[in-house]
This record gives sequence, structure tokens and C-alpha cells, in this order.
Amino acid sequence: MEIVKAYVDHDDTALLVCPHCKLARVTNVAKFKERKDPLKVRCRCRNIYGVHLEFRRAYRKPTNLEGRYSGPTGRGGRMMVKNVSQGGIGFLTASPHQLKKGDPVHIEFKLDDGKDSVINRRAIVRVVEDLYVGVQFSLASGSYDAALGFYLRK
Repeated sequence: MEIVKAYVDHDDTALLVCPHCKLARVTNVAKFKERKDPLKVRCRCRNIYGVHLEFRRAYRKPTNLEGRYSGPTGRGGRMMVKNVSQGGIGFLTASPHQLKKGDPVHIEFKLDDGKDSVINRRAIVRVVEDLYVGVQFSLASGSYDAALGFYLRK
């Protein structure tokens, strides 16, 4: 069974698109918020497919961008940014690290946007899984990064 991803809007609706016939429908998915496994969906064309619901507030774009990070002690190293959103990034460190959830970090990397826009941010560690680290940017409420915004839309 093929599994596709559907992003959930602020009103708890998701656009479900059949991978076989491309028929699209908007469905309320509020009752599935706690569900971790994919939903099983049957399309009008009789195709059955799985849908993984993504309840994130911000779209995450997969990437492979080199950068650097430093932790609360100032120690850090090279990183490979694996995904980016308006609110944070997920990255792999080049070597073992001492970061833990809640640590403040400083990150810097260039976007491959044609302008080589530099993203230089303070962030808070939210996820640590071996060499993978997920961070949330420390930005003022309501702030918006135009370079990231344009990058996420291309």
C-alpha cells in the first residue's frame, strides 16, 4: 500500500490526493490528531492508499545544506541541515555531540537559493536522536524571515 503525506491546515482539514488517479478531496481530520500510524483511505477509483497526517504548524522542506553549530559551552562543529522551516531546522552533526533537549545553540548555514543567503540564528534544542538534532529558532513573536520564506516556496 502506497503511503502519501498530507499537511493539516489550521482548521483541521487536509487535502487528500489519490496517488493513482490524482482525485483530491478536503477532509476534516481533527479526530486523528493523536494517531501516529497512517490512515487507510479508499478512493472513488477503488485504490486504497495510506495517508500520514502532518500536523506541524510550518512546512518543512528537505535539504542538504552544510553549516556550523555551537552549543551552550561554545563547542560545536560541522552540521548538515536535513530540513528547514520558518520555525526551525533539523540537522545531523558530523561527529558525536553533547547537546540535550532545552540547550541553547547557535546555528549558521547558507541557503542554496542563488543568493547564498546566510541564516545565522540562536535556537533551542527540541529533539535529540543520536546525531540528529531538531531546533526551534529563538525569534520574536510574529517575526518573519523573508529569505527563508522565499526559499520554502521554491
